[in-house]
Amino acid sequence: MMSLRNKIILTLVLVGVVLFMVIQIVILPENEAQSEQYQLAQQSQLTHDLESILPYKNKYMGATSNLVMFNHLPLSDRKRTFQLRPEKFTIEIHYEDKATDIEAKLFKQAMLYNSVAAFALVDNLQTVEYRFADTTTIATRVAMQDLFGEDLASLLTKEKWRTSVQDKLRDDQFVEEGMAKIQSI
Repeated sequence: MMSLRNKIILTLVLVGVVLFMVIQIVILPENEAQSEQYQLAQQSQLTHDLESILPYKNKYMGATSNLVMFNHLPLSDRKRTFQLRPEKFTIEIHYEDKATDIEAKLFKQAMLYNSVAAFALVDNLQTVEYRFADTTTIATRVAMQDLFGEDLASLLTKEKWRTSVQDKLRDDQFVEEGMAKIQSI
């Protein structure tokens, strides 16, 4: 006959095994699925989380941390390198892919979204050059201010960002007008 002490130990072991199984089979896969879904949402201009890029707000474009923001913006899944040109207040992003490898609508939305984000976050940044294998797209602060309004930094609240940037990018005509304001060579 088992002593009371042995029964308590056995019960605790069984409870521990059951809890371990629940964590491994239910909780961890659910958390992983949520994390994957969040990462996927970060690749879309329409569902991107503004909060993920706010830590990169900076007055001056010379800081290398300015480049890190592009790791948290749409197209961050594309292989690329960066070049800072502080004398021109320019960031160059060199993508290994061709622009034509990206669905046209998503490409245009990403160019506008990433540009307005960069200019809103970095006060003295004047130009962002997106260099793909087959084309270069050049966005300027002036063009983004003309499209989204004078004070881009004022857009950096969740509600304003959603209504003034993300909702506008749902409109195909707005996207086409925006792309007409930036230069592709």
